[in-house]
Amino acid sequence: MKRSLVLALVFLFLSVTLSLACPTKEALKTALKGLFANQPFEITEVKPTEVKGICEVIITSRGQKKLTYVDESGKYLIVGRLINIAQKRDLTRERIAELNRLKPEQLKELDKLVAFSLGKGPVVYLVVDPDCPHCKRAEKTILSLAKEGKLTVKVILFPLESLHPNAKAKAIALICDKKGLEDLIAGYEGTQCEEGKTKVEAAIKTLPQFGIRATPTYIFSDGRVMSGVLDAQRLLSMIQSKEQSKDQSKKQKK
Repeated sequence: MKRSLVLALVFLFLSVTLSLACPTKEALKTALKGLFANQPFEITEVKPTEVKGICEVIITSRGQKKLTYVDESGKYLIVGRLINIAQKRDLTRERIAELNRLKPEQLKELDKLVAFSLGKGPVVYLVVDPDCPHCKRAEKTILSLAKEGKLTVKVILFPLESLHPNAKAKAIALICDKKGLEDLIAGYEGTQCEEGKTKVEAAIKTLPQFGIRATPTYIFSDGRVMSGVLDAQRLLSMIQSKEQSKDQSKKQKK
């Protein structure tokens, strides 16, 4: 009995000590006001990271959760990403994906925007602009995995007109002419139709509301969102971690 009480007190002490290692939300909001001059924001959470002396700061602004870091004193803002060198993992990127998961009803809305699908297995939505050079790398990687039957890719066409003025017409043509991923990679240009225009414009309107403004962007079936090119190994590990999480959840329910 006494031993259990002592252990509980030690745990409580360590928890309090860790929580005191970082500045308060109030102190940080005052310090960061100058960096968010005309943009409303809230500091949702401040807590220690696995790196000694660095604290994670979650900032909510315009409906999106963003991540930055400060030192324990709160005097220094650390701009950048935490990378686990041994595991070659971008911890910041993974954490942002966790913080901004899409809800099940939002995933259902994504299905209405899909231009075409390929493959079998776990579903990954790929948001691309037909004229985005980085998207080509993502498209080729995911095409190979889909052909191997390792995943199902659902492609959503999201032309960024301010950067690529011809991308919208290409996106519409791919839908109108019932083309697929290989045609997208090849830079297909074809006819225009109302059906294609409606779907592409729906994507342009809807995706920013979900916090998606860049291409390529991957959306996993558990709601995690990641922008930027993922190589095949990382893409498969993201799918595997989701499947493992699902299996653990099923076991717990049993």
